[in-house]
Amino acid sequence: MSLQETETPAETPAALPRWTWDRTNRWLTLAANIGVLLGLIVLIVEVRQNAALTRLSQETGKAAMFAQIELSLATPAASAAWMKAIHTPEDLTDSELRMAETQLVAIMQQWDTLISMEQEGLVDRARVKMHIRNTAPFFFGSRFAKRWWEREEIGWTGTPMFEVADPIIKAIDPNFLVEHYAFIRAPFIESEGDDASRTVLENETGINEATP
Repeated sequence: MSLQETETPAETPAALPRWTWDRTNRWLTLAANIGVLLGLIVLIVEVRQNAALTRLSQETGKAAMFAQIELSLATPAASAAWMKAIHTPEDLTDSELRMAETQLVAIMQQWDTLISMEQEGLVDRARVKMHIRNTAPFFFGSRFAKRWWEREEIGWTGTPMFEVADPIIKAIDPNFLVEHYAFIRAPFIESEGDDASRTVLENETGINEATP
């Protein structure tokens, strides 16, 4: 046997895979999709931040409007007209009636602002109902206000404001504000329950109120 016959041929190294344009395109497509996804995430975060800022701005404006209503009632003329509207509305002069009516218009405008926030998706209907239900008795809890709403409701019929506010206003006791202020004016009488609560508080905290 010859030497040439006993030699084994050398192994040829395997060819390296070639980087094709198809693979490059796949990587570029993946990178582009990731970029789009990241862009959407950033956009969602920005939208939520903008919605939160808008909600805060409108809530601040609503609170400022409510504060303005209270401040306007603090003026002697407006306060006198408002209290007369509660106790003896039949004695209101024309100018006093207009002053008292202004307070009702102002609170309706505040409610309407909250309704607009609901329509923009910033608050839900439960939030709107809660606010109107909590504030309505202190503005519409009188014979004057209830009668005023009977004449004014036609201007709100068919609106979201009417849908929410009308049943709440109609359910309010017309003597609510009379009784409310009568209760506040009444002398404070400490009940037995108050005595018991004070005793428990003193025992728990060790704080005793000074006696005169």
